[in-house]
Amino acid sequence: MSIASSLSALAAAKNDIAEAITAKGGTVGTGAGFTSFADAIATIPSGGAPASVSPKDINFYDYDGRIVAAWTLSELADKEELPPNPSHEGLTAQGWNWTLADLKAENAPMNVGQMYITDDGKTRLYIRISQYGRMTVPLHWYQSADSGVTIDWGDNSTPETYTGTGDKNTTHTYASVGDYVITLEVTSGTMRLGNGFSGNCVLGSTSTAGRVYTSMLKKVEIGNGVLDIGNYAFYTCSSLTSITIPNSVTNIGTNTFQNGYSLTSITIPSSVTNIGNPAFYTCYSLASITIPKSVESISANTFQNGYSLTSITIPSGVQSIGNNAFYACRSLASITIPSSVTNIGDSAFAGCRGVAHYYVYPTIPPVLGSTSVFDGIPSDCKIYVPDESVESYKTATNWTTYASYIYPMSERES
Repeated sequence: MSIASSLSALAAAKNDIAEAITAKGGTVGTGAGFTSFADAIATIPSGGAPASVSPKDINFYDYDGRIVAAWTLSELADKEELPPNPSHEGLTAQGWNWTLADLKAENAPMNVGQMYITDDGKTRLYIRISQYGRMTVPLHWYQSADSGVTIDWGDNSTPETYTGTGDKNTTHTYASVGDYVITLEVTSGTMRLGNGFSGNCVLGSTSTAGRVYTSMLKKVEIGNGVLDIGNYAFYTCSSLTSITIPNSVTNIGTNTFQNGYSLTSITIPSSVTNIGNPAFYTCYSLASITIPKSVESISANTFQNGYSLTSITIPSGVQSIGNNAFYACRSLASITIPSSVTNIGDSAFAGCRGVAHYYVYPTIPPVLGSTSVFDGIPSDCKIYVPDESVESYKTATNWTTYASYIYPMSERES
C-alpha cells in the first residue's frame, strides 16, 4: 500500500470513529486526532446515547433534530425562563429562536430551535473527497469588500485572500482523498455563500456533471459576516446532513436547500424575515424545522415533498401560505393555521395524507386558491375552526368542498 493510500485509510478510520462517538452522544472537537478520542469517549452519556425527550406542545430542538426539552402548554404558563442552551465544541450558542414572552403570547404548540455561530467567527464547510481523479474542488461565493474573504482549504496549504468585490469562484486541488474543513474568514465587508445563480451552488456546478462535487459537502457551520444565504447556495448538496445558521442571517434565498436529501433538521434564526421559493423542496429526510416569529409568509413549494416532516408550526404573523407549500408532507399528523393567515394557495396541503386534524384559527375564512388546497384529505380527518365561524367556513368559496370535514373548535380532540 502506498503512503497516500495509507494516509487515506487512516483518515477514513478516524472519521468513522468520530462519527461513532458523536452518534452515541459524545463530543468530538473540530479537527480532533486519534489521541483525543479517549477524552471524547468519556463525554458519552451514561447508556451510550443522548437522553430521549418525548415531544409535547412546546419542543426545543438542537441543530441535529434532537429534542432537548419539551413542555405542555400548562407547563409553559408557569415557566420563568427558557431551557439552558445546549453546548457543542466549536460552536457558540446564541439562544433559542423564540423568546419566552412570545411563546406565552402565542400560547399554542410550537417548535423552538437553538441558534449557533462558530466560536472563531469563521464559516466552515466540511467536505469528503472519496474519488481519486476528482481532487480539484470548486468554490463559489460573493464578497462585498476588496480582499474581504480569506480561505483556508484545510490541507496545510497557505490560506488565500481574494481581491476585488462581487461574485467569486476558484478551485483548489487536494493531494489525496479524505475529509477536509474549508474555512472562510470574513475580514471586512460581508459574504454570501454561492453566487446566486441556478447553475452553481457553493461547491460549483449543479449540473449532472457537477454532482460529484456538490455531494462532497457533509456539514456547514456559518460564522460572522454572512447576512444572506444566497439562491441555490446548497442546491443539490445531497449529502449535507446538518447546518447551523447564526442570528445575523436575514434571508434564505430561493432553491437554497432544494434536493438536500440528507438534511434532517434545521433551525431558522429569529433574524430571518424571508424564506425563498422553494427553499426546502424535496428535502426528503427533513424531520423537524423551527420557524421564528419573524417570518411573514410561507412561499410556494417551500416544503413540498417533505416526506419525513413530522412536526412543523406556522407561527402567528404568517399571512399567506403559497401554492404547494406543504404538498405531499405525508408524515404530518396535525397542522395549525394561525389567526393571522388570510390566504392559502393552490394545493398547499394536498397529499398530506397523514394529517388527522387541522386547527384553523382565523375567524374569517382564509381565501383558498382553489378546491385543491386539501386534495387527498383523509376521510377521517377533521378541520377545526372557531365555533362562531363554522357556517361561514362551510359556505365560503372553495371551503364548501370540505364542508363535511369542518367542526367547531370546542369539539377538538386533545
